[in-house]
Amino acid sequence: MKTMRSAALVAVLAVCGASTATSAAPQPSENVKRSQKAQKAGGWQKVALVYQSYRADHDQNYVMWTLDYASCCLLAGNYDEAGKALMEARYDIQKHQDKTRENLAAIGRENIKLFKGEPFEQAMLCCYLGLMHYIDGDYNNARIFFNQANKQDATTGDNMKEFRDDFGLAHYWLGRSYMKIDQPDNARIAFRKAAQQPPHKGQNKEQVSLKKAQDKQRKERTKVEQDVYKAATTGDKKVDGVFDAAATPAARELPAQLAGWTDSDPTPVELCTDKREDFFSVDYQQQVNFILVVEMGSSPVKIANDYGDHIVPSLYQERGAIVYVDGHRAGPTFLVLDMYHQAATRGKSEKDAGQMAKGITKQILKQMPFGVGTVASHWQIQADERFWHMLPGEVQIFAARVNPGLHTIGLQCFDANGYVLPRYRMTSYYIPVQANQDNVYVVRTRAEADNVYVVASK
Repeated sequence: MKTMRSAALVAVLAVCGASTATSAAPQPSENVKRSQKAQKAGGWQKVALVYQSYRADHDQNYVMWTLDYASCCLLAGNYDEAGKALMEARYDIQKHQDKTRENLAAIGRENIKLFKGEPFEQAMLCCYLGLMHYIDGDYNNARIFFNQANKQDATTGDNMKEFRDDFGLAHYWLGRSYMKIDQPDNARIAFRKAAQQPPHKGQNKEQVSLKKAQDKQRKERTKVEQDVYKAATTGDKKVDGVFDAAATPAARELPAQLAGWTDSDPTPVELCTDKREDFFSVDYQQQVNFILVVEMGSSPVKIANDYGDHIVPSLYQERGAIVYVDGHRAGPTFLVLDMYHQAATRGKSEKDAGQMAKGITKQILKQMPFGVGTVASHWQIQADERFWHMLPGEVQIFAARVNPGLHTIGLQCFDANGYVLPRYRMTSYYIPVQANQDNVYVVRTRAEADNVYVVASK
């Protein structure tokens, strides 16, 4: 019996020692702070350069940084570079293996192995690749990637089977791809799936809490904005050009025409809809030529411990938008993908079961005598906390038929209660709409987009 106990102790010490030695894997938090600082200073191009520098070492975080880099390139309008980076990430996920790291992760911290992302992150990777092919007019390969996105996100858990085919963004673009290759019946099915959004467990309560929290925030923000506006427009030190951000009308009360545009300017929008059932129809989608993909908010955050990880939604204000074209109110964006919903309905995987087993084993070992418990307490087995930082919290789409030419595109965001967010206003100038083709643009909402001044360095 003593010999068996000694052998068990040696085995436990070996396991704990090996995993503890791997606990010094580099963490991405400081790098993320650098990228956020770069975004404030110089936009998506500068952030892309920051993420590019992190890819120099082809380590276990290479795919994560490559996905972040690709997102920045996409938002900066560099679709060719974005597509190249996305393909590199996909190749690493599918082909690159490091058995040593995999074996160490099996008994230690998960973040020492190669980052490959959660199912919804891999689905988004396929969606972006499909979008790159769609923009290039390669509709068959686009269709293949959008189908792959649906397969990547399809959970195998029986308790989540109603969510196995609910990646709405992939279904929307799949529908458009089917239209391009003359398969209207398949397109109709895809659009119907894109329009469906079955709620996950607790979603209705989450929505009530969100609306309550945002209503409180709006009232507090209005009071602050009123004080700021009063200070800027009265007294000796007046601020020229300051606007009143305390005014938060309901989105439905937004004007049909923005200030600065005269009534003599004709609307360039020939066709638009504010009805969801019309938007997700083949008849409507066949007539539009301008598609604006609006990414809102930030990625869900992964929180890890010894027993596994859970994903929580990021807190962001914008939950919808009204689009203006050349000063004319065109119509709303439509929600096609809620990233937290995808994370919350991923189900349980073999990785989750393995992590839970490690956590339970550690707790058992901590209760053992002969010094095993002391060693086990230092056994580093935390689940993988890494995630694709540049993913949005949700994706909404605006689609309309717009006259060819150069246009000014405006976005006015609103919160979960339908109240306008004055500081979430975005304007893009000289956006080309070409005849006889789809014109697709991707934008990310953010605060002060219309009020950014780059400070010159000394």
